[in-house]
Amino acid sequence: MVWTVPRYLIFKPVFNPVRIAFGLCALAFLLRLAAVVIAPGHFWAYTVYYGMAQTLAGGGGWCLSPGLACAYFPPVYPSILATGILTGHPVPAIAIAGALAGAGTVWFVWLIARHLFGTTTGLLAAAYAALYPYFVWHDAVLQETGTLAFVVTVTVFLLVRGKTWIITGAMLALTVLTKANLLLFIPAALLWIAVTSSLRRLLWTTLGVALLLSPWVARTWYVTGSPILYSNGGFALWTAQHRRTFDYFPQQSIDEASNSELEELPPAQRQQFDPVTDPNGVRRSAWFWNQGIEFIKAGTKTNPGLTLQRAVYKVWIAFSPVFSPAQSAAFEAVYFLSYFPLFVLSGIGAWRARGQWRELGFIYMLMLTFAIGTAVFWGHTSHRMYLEPCLIILSARAVISTST
Repeated sequence: MVWTVPRYLIFKPVFNPVRIAFGLCALAFLLRLAAVVIAPGHFWAYTVYYGMAQTLAGGGGWCLSPGLACAYFPPVYPSILATGILTGHPVPAIAIAGALAGAGTVWFVWLIARHLFGTTTGLLAAAYAALYPYFVWHDAVLQETGTLAFVVTVTVFLLVRGKTWIITGAMLALTVLTKANLLLFIPAALLWIAVTSSLRRLLWTTLGVALLLSPWVARTWYVTGSPILYSNGGFALWTAQHRRTFDYFPQQSIDEASNSELEELPPAQRQQFDPVTDPNGVRRSAWFWNQGIEFIKAGTKTNPGLTLQRAVYKVWIAFSPVFSPAQSAAFEAVYFLSYFPLFVLSGIGAWRARGQWRELGFIYMLMLTFAIGTAVFWGHTSHRMYLEPCLIILSARAVISTST
């Protein structure tokens, strides 16, 4: 007779990387909700989005108020907020949605790092993403940064995985429909596909972009009279390119600089500005854009070195361990201690993984386009959040030297 051990007595290894990764996602979800519970006042971080969401939930469309500023923000995040409002319990619903997005970011950090560098690196990256203090503090509050980080991380995963190209293109478009400053990433990613892959993949990805992005452009064209993604681009350029910008930035919010400058417009500019009105702000956006371009041209002619220096300085602020705008000493200490390792190790990880330049090229394009946009406009620390999952992955690669 052959004796066999009953199946229920067979020891099964506890180490299961997928279960561990899922557990880290659950931990991330709970930590982000806990942050909202502990500091409920922080939830109302950026209420302008909430105003558009209220209009949308009330049937007024994607407008700041019915019939006014109907292309001020792209649609993704206001739609999420409107769904939360329609539940009748907006604060918990929105916080849960943000915490889920944060947990989803952790999951896709795990998938990207595992795909590129192996299971151990994937788990280390996921663990850091789950516990990263700035993500814990920011993901579940009323701001688009957590949602954007999730959307971008999903997009990067699809790009480096190299399959389902039409879906990849749609996700590329979704990044822009979440935050319009990702627009430059679309041609950069398509260019990298053209360089490293086939014409067929490039065409399918481009089709995916067009299928998702074109309805929103058609809608804004119909509503505002201009085929735009959003109507605030001109004001954003002018905010970053006027004489008072560096009186406030980076220590204070750049909004303070724009408010001051707008109040002190010279009489000649005030006479030009006041008559420029339209319900959706498109004409005023064009006016601001032209003023910003003129400031750049004038600065380049009179002091090109200073213009370049300011552009480099803005990029440094966006990537640096110095928090912008300034916060309390305790806040900045926690931020420095958690971000500085990424600041140092991500470059080491990129060097160690240089043989995988084809896949990592998408991450580098994401960083490059962020840097270009920051040089022209500006970047507070929160604007960089969608890059930090990639920095975490590269930093984990620096720590784990083998693909296991």
